[in-house]
Amino acid sequence: MSYKGASVRIPRRRSSGRLVDGRSSRVVLKTSRPEKSLKYRQTGRVPVNFNIYVRSCEVPPRKAVRVQLEREADGEVLATHVVDTSFQKALSVSSLQPGSYRIKMSTADGTPPPGGRRHRWTVLATTDDRSPYPRLPADARVRLAAENCRSVTVAWPLPTEGTPVPQSYCVYVEPVVTSSAELNACSRPRRRRKSVKVSCHVTGSGAGSGRVQLEERDGNRTAIQTISGMKPGRRYAVDVYASSSMTKKTKEFLVYERLIVDVPSTC
Repeated sequence: MSYKGASVRIPRRRSSGRLVDGRSSRVVLKTSRPEKSLKYRQTGRVPVNFNIYVRSCEVPPRKAVRVQLEREADGEVLATHVVDTSFQKALSVSSLQPGSYRIKMSTADGTPPPGGRRHRWTVLATTDDRSPYPRLPADARVRLAAENCRSVTVAWPLPTEGTPVPQSYCVYVEPVVTSSAELNACSRPRRRRKSVKVSCHVTGSGAGSGRVQLEERDGNRTAIQTISGMKPGRRYAVDVYASSSMTKKTKEFLVYERLIVDVPSTC
């Protein structure tokens, strides 16, 4: 006896995870999964203020994303916002009632990433009104100030207003050995080789290592660092990490836009 074969199509399941208050979670949007859903439970007995921060692992981000907060019980959308910068407080909701919620992230225009591309972000939800992240200026780019065949001087702007706590700035430099010089801005700096770390400086404390100077340029506070020991004709990547903690156990950080430097071949 023989039976005719039958095909069964299984509906694609939406990717979902769970957020823990105060801890960041990775979100990867790709062709096969253009939307990510994360569950969050407010376990308290009274309403609280609720904040959602999102950070792009590509600086600047390849594409804008939409962040949406829904109540799980009835699917009602409580807030939505489009993020097109590398870091932003995406949503802030006052008097969030105890219960279960969903946080959805997707591309802002609804189109999935093209084949082979991935859009990587992190999302952090917290009921603490204090941001766990450092403050960055609106123009968070590392710029080349001067160069010769052995060293370069780089500069990066500091926040225009004073920060409530000291911020640490650590500089990393390494040769670019491949055609792609992309930085994963969500990877912790402690995972990088110690040999590529140039210096760290804490603003307002006088603590730190290396010669970092603070100057006023075009009305903005600017940090300046001279990096020596470079080889003529080589290409280097310069990264600056900012954090709001003076300890080595920093949890959250942000990265300035990477600077690529081509060292002159001759002096």
